[in-house]
Amino acid sequence: MRKPNASLLSKLSLLIPENDYHAVMHDHAGNTSYYEHYHDYYEITFYLGDREAPYRTESGVYTVRKGDVIFCRMFETHIMDCAENEGHMRFCMGIEPRILGDYSKKSANLYRLFSEQNPQYPILHLDMLSFQKYPHMIQEFQQLGNSPGEEIIANSIIHRILGSLYCDLALEPVQEIARLRQIQVVGSILHDIEENLATPISLKDIAGKYNYSVTYVCKLFKSVTGTPLVSYVIEKRIGRARQLMYQNLDIVEIAEQVGYHNYSNFYKGFKKIVGMSPEEYRSHIAEGKQ
Repeated sequence: MRKPNASLLSKLSLLIPENDYHAVMHDHAGNTSYYEHYHDYYEITFYLGDREAPYRTESGVYTVRKGDVIFCRMFETHIMDCAENEGHMRFCMGIEPRILGDYSKKSANLYRLFSEQNPQYPILHLDMLSFQKYPHMIQEFQQLGNSPGEEIIANSIIHRILGSLYCDLALEPVQEIARLRQIQVVGSILHDIEENLATPISLKDIAGKYNYSVTYVCKLFKSVTGTPLVSYVIEKRIGRARQLMYQNLDIVEIAEQVGYHNYSNFYKGFKKIVGMSPEEYRSHIAEGKQ
């Protein structure tokens, strides 16, 4: 069960562009996510550090070593329990739910990397001979620039990494069409919310897009993510508001940009999630405390 003090680390709070995937190498300075958190995307971590590290999740504590691959589901609370990155180097890939569907085949459902049918979840221990192909692909990925052609190459590398992991796990073929469809719908809902945070988000409109009832959509979202749909929308709005606080914008304008046209509701939502008022938070930013 998710702990109440766990924080949503979305791409908004990490200042990451809204792409189908993102990748970050943690190899120096302090560990900025040194607290329990969860993501609204899937995460794969390649542990490259020479020092062992404890990895804590809702299901237990694991020791990770060089050559390990860590799988993390959407909305699963976790923490790499190390205060610094030196000695604990790791390459983290955040993967949108829909990209897993796009890259999957009928005989190779990539969602299974994160399912109960992955017997190695959450840690895949690879010998160094099997693992060595991944640092090569990671290095190739990191050397790319931002030109359109290189973005295509980057996509192909992510595709190769996911395919290689599927091969290394040697999962038995099964049919999971119904569950795959459920995850794809939730992935699409997550994307729609991301794209429309500045506008009113109606549960009725979300449900109508998929020809479902509001009750069914809420149950479906909760079953896949473990989080109520309404709570998630509020967290995403406040997450974007925190990002906008670093810009030279009036707080009322920020509230409107994240879909709050009633400042009282924004104030209450912000204070509940952040633990301080919007004005106090901006003061902390100005004092360099955030």
